[in-house]
Amino acid sequence: MKFLKFHFPFILWLLVIFAESSMPGDFYPQVDIVNADKILHMGIYGLLAMLCYISLIHTEKVNTFTANPLTWTIIIGSFYGASDEFHQLFVPNRSCDFWDWVADTSGVIIAAILIKYFLSRKMKLFGKTNESS
Repeated sequence: MKFLKFHFPFILWLLVIFAESSMPGDFYPQVDIVNADKILHMGIYGLLAMLCYISLIHTEKVNTFTANPLTWTIIIGSFYGASDEFHQLFVPNRSCDFWDWVADTSGVIIAAILIKYFLSRKMKLFGKTNESS
């Protein structure tokens, strides 16, 4: 039950991001809002960071990941963004864009700041627990 509650959402979101970035570039409609894609990247990776953090703090085995969950959330989120951009080199009508990776990493960092200074104090989900369900 703990896996479904804390770890599965993170894994599912990783798969959703991979599946979405595997779609050809001409699949998406044109949007006339300046930097709309960068805002979308930030939101997608901000959610990834929150799910990653929740997964890390609810890992039973104490290790470097659980000892420093915010640091590892930023590293994992940024690395996944970079690997996703690299993956898009092989998808028709998609490209590897440095600024998309910057937006991904910015979303992760903003989420980490929100977790550290707000969510971990206000929401039980973002606090470390010894729940075994």
